[in-house]
Amino acid sequence: MNDISRIPFLAFACFFLSSISVLASANIDPTNKHAWAENTGWMNFAPTNGGATVYYNGTSGHLTGYAWAENIGWIKLGNNAGGPYTNSSSEDWGVNLNATGSLSGYAWGENIGWIKFDPAHSQVTNDMATGQLDGYAWGENIGWIHFKGNAPVYNVRTWAFDKHPLGTPDWWLSLYNVDETSNPDSDPLLAWQEYVADTDPTNPESFFHIEAISYVSNEVISNLPPTIVSFQSSPRRFYTLIRSDDLKSGIWTNVPNQTGIQGTGGLDSLQDTNTPPRQFYRVDVKLTP
Repeated sequence: MNDISRIPFLAFACFFLSSISVLASANIDPTNKHAWAENTGWMNFAPTNGGATVYYNGTSGHLTGYAWAENIGWIKLGNNAGGPYTNSSSEDWGVNLNATGSLSGYAWGENIGWIKFDPAHSQVTNDMATGQLDGYAWGENIGWIHFKGNAPVYNVRTWAFDKHPLGTPDWWLSLYNVDETSNPDSDPLLAWQEYVADTDPTNPESFFHIEAISYVSNEVISNLPPTIVSFQSSPRRFYTLIRSDDLKSGIWTNVPNQTGIQGTGGLDSLQDTNTPPRQFYRVDVKLTP
């Protein structure tokens, strides 16, 4: 079984996977779609003729689309230009999402006016693991809107952060409009592998690979390590240098002190101070240390 949290990279690799389709753009769970306002009743974030969409790009996001409330009509979650929104004018407003799951900004109801998602005494939040919204928004003309309750049980949940079978979140597949096992740029990696590596699955020049392996003799330059393995990194990923002295054995071991190293976002290198007569190297990429 593949380990979906990391990818080892060699000069070649083989993967045997099955395909899966990307979900539609509106991404509110149809069984968990209601918020509650004491003064106006239920708000449906996945109505038949509307629906909200949560967009995310790995560092920030925003909402678009419409919610529906039987007693007050349509509630629009962002202006037509799309997010992220500055909320600085009548032409640029909407609901934003940051990397920690906090929502901010304004939605608009033609019959009720502005709804603020980060009022002074509360805030709407999104659980980045489950996609569940919680907390309170505030409308000057309708009061508090609660996104999660226990009596009765209700909730608004997005499936944007649900993971597909190979571990790729839906927001990432939607961002690039790809399937997990597709390879639209025809580079050496499938889409799910590019997610793990934090590369662009639509750009044939963007895929993780070892760029150089250099050997420096201690007899010539004593203050440099013998072997340097270089690659382009991401600050959102962690890298481990692994070595083997015999490919037929299939035995690989981590290079000491070169495990779980966070990338810088540029050309990085990992080092092996060992000086065996022959070594093979690969670099593992992981989402967490």
